Amino acid sequence: MESDIRVVSSFINAMHNHKLSKADVLLLNHLMMKYAEFEQKKIFVINQSRIAKDLALKQPNVSRSIKKLVTSGLLKLEGKNTFAIQI
Repeated sequence: MESDIRVVSSFINAMHNHKLSKADVLLLNHLMMKYAEFEQKKIFVINQSRIAKDLALKQPNVSRSIKKLVTSGLLKLEGKNTFAIQI
């Protein structure tokens, strides 16, 4: 239980330190729930157009958020359009 709290705390700090926008957090939450199925390091493919439609965002905003999440280290690029959550 204590390690779970530390992971969550570390995750919140990372979100704050990288100044994630509401769209970034919305996208990250969507990816964790729908694509990664709450599993760390599970590899999944991202279709930016589909995600934009699902979240009522414009595709360029999804692209920007993905880049920001990769730069922050919360999302890991595994291959072309293939990612994993890094918490």
